[in-house]
Amino acid sequence: MAQPFVRLFLIACLLYPWISQGAPEGTEQGEWRYWGGDERSSRYSPLDLIDRSNFGDLEIAWRWKSDNFGPTPDYIYRATPLYIKGRLYTVAGQRRTVVAIEPETGETLWMWRMPENPRWQASTRKNYGKGLAYARVDDKDVLYLITPGYYMVALDPDTGMPISSFGINGVVDLHLGLGDYPVEADTGVLASGDITSSSPPIVVNDVIVVGNSHDRGYYPSKKENIPGHVRGYDAKTGRLLWRFNVLPQEGEFGNDTWETDAYRYTGNISAWAPLSADSDLGLVYIPT
Repeated sequence: MAQPFVRLFLIACLLYPWISQGAPEGTEQGEWRYWGGDERSSRYSPLDLIDRSNFGDLEIAWRWKSDNFGPTPDYIYRATPLYIKGRLYTVAGQRRTVVAIEPETGETLWMWRMPENPRWQASTRKNYGKGLAYARVDDKDVLYLITPGYYMVALDPDTGMPISSFGINGVVDLHLGLGDYPVEADTGVLASGDITSSSPPIVVNDVIVVGNSHDRGYYPSKKENIPGHVRGYDAKTGRLLWRFNVLPQEGEFGNDTWETDAYRYTGNISAWAPLSADSDLGLVYIPT
């Protein structure tokens, strides 16, 4: 029997209009372009130079330290680096700084981080950053980051600079499009409730699928919060394409099961874990 707090949603029709021919590469060339290796999160590499016969002969070639990224060391370091075209890309520290690393020497090639603001200070997920998303968009490589303050940023992997044609100067505010939730005028922080993200998005057929997380995922302390709706954005422009309501709204299937209009104030139900996909079928798999 499945655990009651684990559910799986398949979003097929929402991605169908953007289906392209052929599956994206993941680990075929020895690369690691997704958090889970490939879009299906198989976490498997076909490389065979290292096996059980020589694993014991491995030695440390270099160490890369992340303890000086942020005001205090990040003791919950959970990032999985991407390996794309001869470079490693990862996040580090409580501010989720993006870092490009030379894999042969461990040299830091560039760094980028979101300027500190009250939304970062109020974030319930300063730690836990699991990594980045990657896509090839209009014959150009793009990295996507979700910051602790719940912004989405598109970066040029060569320079580490935001791509100005994406969103507003490379940034999309993920508070927008959630619903009518007021923010404090002087800080931009949500007036009540919380929502952020600890996992990277995933790009499927030129659609960036974005999840979220809350302060208390497994055992929420209260039912009133912002729902963890899942959204899709245009990978080139950052334009919002669709929103899947994990908590059905008025007129949607299942809404009538939320008696006494409980759907109006109930929240949480975050899609907090890394996502998987099948671009040939136009499906994204979203655990909550």
